[in-house]
Amino acid sequence: MQHIDEQYIIDNFDDALEKGYIRAYYQPVIRTLTEQICSVEALARWQDPQMGLLSPYLFISVLEKRRLIHKLDLMILENICYTYNEMREKGLPLHPFSINLSRLDFNEMDMLTAISDILKKYNVPPTAIHIEITESVMLDNTAYFRRIFDSFHEAGFAIFMDDFGSGYSSLNVLKDYSFDVLKIDMRFLSDIGMRSKKILSSVVNMAKAIGIHTLAEGVETKEQITFLRTIGCEMLQGYYYSKPMSSEMYIEYLAKADISVENRNESEYWDTIGQVNFLSPDPFNVISSDDFPIDDTSVLRESPTSLALVEVCGNKVKFQYANKAYLEEVKKVGYNNTGEIEAAIANMPKVYFQNMSEQIEQSLKTGKLIKKDHYANNVYFTYSTKCIAKTENKYMLAASIKSFDPTRNANREQLFEKYSHVLIDTYDHITVIDHAKNRIITRLYSKIGINSEYITMPLDKARLLFAQNEVLEDERERFIKFTDFDFVKKHIEITENPILQEPFHIRNQDGEFILRDVRIIWTTVEDGEKFLFIIQSMSPSACEMAKKVMTEYSDLLL
Repeated sequence: MQHIDEQYIIDNFDDALEKGYIRAYYQPVIRTLTEQICSVEALARWQDPQMGLLSPYLFISVLEKRRLIHKLDLMILENICYTYNEMREKGLPLHPFSINLSRLDFNEMDMLTAISDILKKYNVPPTAIHIEITESVMLDNTAYFRRIFDSFHEAGFAIFMDDFGSGYSSLNVLKDYSFDVLKIDMRFLSDIGMRSKKILSSVVNMAKAIGIHTLAEGVETKEQITFLRTIGCEMLQGYYYSKPMSSEMYIEYLAKADISVENRNESEYWDTIGQVNFLSPDPFNVISSDDFPIDDTSVLRESPTSLALVEVCGNKVKFQYANKAYLEEVKKVGYNNTGEIEAAIANMPKVYFQNMSEQIEQSLKTGKLIKKDHYANNVYFTYSTKCIAKTENKYMLAASIKSFDPTRNANREQLFEKYSHVLIDTYDHITVIDHAKNRIITRLYSKIGINSEYITMPLDKARLLFAQNEVLEDERERFIKFTDFDFVKKHIEITENPILQEPFHIRNQDGEFILRDVRIIWTTVEDGEKFLFIIQSMSPSACEMAKKVMTEYSDLLL
């Protein structure tokens, strides 16, 4: 271990500050869900011309002992301001910087005034600076430091509690002070075994319950990242992503690195999303300190409730997170993973997911928890969605899916079959059409005696013959256009309505032409898209309205 005489540090400290031997090095902080840089921590490094790189553990303790630490911390802040302005001049995306303050800083001077003066000098906003404080700062004089922290908050600074868990009074400190972020030092856990996982899960769960964001520092492995993401830890920092870098190296890193920087306008958006408690049995509700369930034991395991975070930007959908329970439910509906769902939505017009789209739009509009039953790939399921955050052009939904187990819901299945027959009986005729193969699959149901010969011929021939035999002569041309399925598909995609509907006089069994409602409905089944051709009787009032439309507003028809 490096050994430097204490007096050497004292004798050379001022010279090192003046000549730039002591400088700020920067280690980025990564947003877990997006893997973007959301901030960076400034760390003091002393590159001595004679002794080489001095360990911070050596010189920081000496500077604190001699009450010189405030000079170091303010110099680091000036370094931050230099770097911030250089990034601004180069057109690089800006993000907050965090700086560590010592307990003794507050004894030597008015740190809020000193920091504010430096920021004004360099035209750097307080929101660009995060203040990191270790719990040892607050062990004494609680009221005094509470007033100081309140003043920092009022001035626009965020306050992080650094090295949570490394001291003896962490829980008391959390009770007495208001922090924005809890920094969990992974190094105080010697491994990532089950005991460590339980502790980390408990800490994250507790932090979310009292409204504090979480950041794990000292992250070094992919295994740690996977676990921290699973339990909902919002931010990560450590050698896995990057070692601390000089200002020059960091600016070069920003310009060339594959990793991108979070848009500052979206920070509040992601902070809001970060409040979702992945471990709660009721993750759709933000749990506050006033309604935290006393019997919540879910801190020891992943939530049994299926949960996904789904970002909606225009017609584009992206899953930012999905837990194990959600992925298991998705597989029951016919998708192996969330990527397959994203691809399906990207490759199909919105109307093909009409029911789901309507639910999502209702969630975005109301901000309430919306639950609806759906049917896809022979599976009945309930989908729950709630809008939890939004920006000008995108939204984040918390989503949950629960399929019905046929073995446990047999009665529901029987009732569905029973009453579906009742619904079908309200129609006069239903034919299933496969447009892609130019054929009629089957005459599913008919009570008006339409000839079954149509199902034996190609679709294009059948619809022309049907128009000739079954439709009033004056309406045949319109009917032929109405049943042009290339036109139908384009109309459905443009209107985002899976139903095309118009009135026609259809021949009855006794040869009389009766005005009926004719619909073409797009649907999907496991073997692809199909169309339902449906004829339904009209009530007298509906007939009168249809006749009025056909005579006075014929331009509204095809």
